Amino acid sequence: MKKITCMCLCILLGAGMLAGCGTSVSSEQNLVYVDKKGGVVSVDVEALDAGYYSEEELEAFIKEEVDSYTEEHGKGSVSLEELKVEDGRAKLTMKYKTTEDYTEFNGIELYQGKIVKALAAGYDFKSDFSKVEDGKVTGSATTKEIYATEDLKVVIIKANTDVQVPGAICYISNENVKLTGNDTVSIRTAYGSAAERETVNESTEMSETPETAENGGSFETDVYTYIIYK
Repeated sequence: MKKITCMCLCILLGAGMLAGCGTSVSSEQNLVYVDKKGGVVSVDVEALDAGYYSEEELEAFIKEEVDSYTEEHGKGSVSLEELKVEDGRAKLTMKYKTTEDYTEFNGIELYQGKIVKALAAGYDFKSDFSKVEDGKVTGSATTKEIYATEDLKVVIIKANTDVQVPGAICYISNENVKLTGNDTVSIRTAYGSAAERETVNESTEMSETPETAENGGSFETDVYTYIIYK
């Protein structure tokens, strides 16, 4: 359903700090935050066109989509937290009761849970991984090493967006992923693999923002991103 919402945002619009799930989430770009209980807060930013509709009309449309979803899935499964239209852009903040609600409403696959449960759910962890310590990548890691560490949890997503997890990141998959903090990553197709990124000057990479999801919503990709944390 969110694919429809995002499409309508683009049509209607020409295309901070917020509170959610008991945690303050700061973002001025597209972000998906998963809390300890599996609740989700998402932020989507859209650039405005000169002919955009009013904030009231846009909000009414989004509320209609939310009402349609909650009528089928239960009150509180999805809610509109905030919509701001200002300074040439719109910022939409949504809250989801579960990762399953986020997945169904958005059409973007999202999973959160312990690694053993992720394996049982069919996720194969077929990716190259990097080890993370104190918010910095320290080298490569094997799935054997990851499986051997008890009580680790994982957020798995198929989208170009920023992601925040409710703990310290220990491992990340390499393709299209850049570590941006102790609990955050940025996912962009333009990042490529870890080997490709090694040829890019770090200061240049960090100062430039690649094309893809920013100012255009969080969009599904074909790549699974694994963010493993404790």
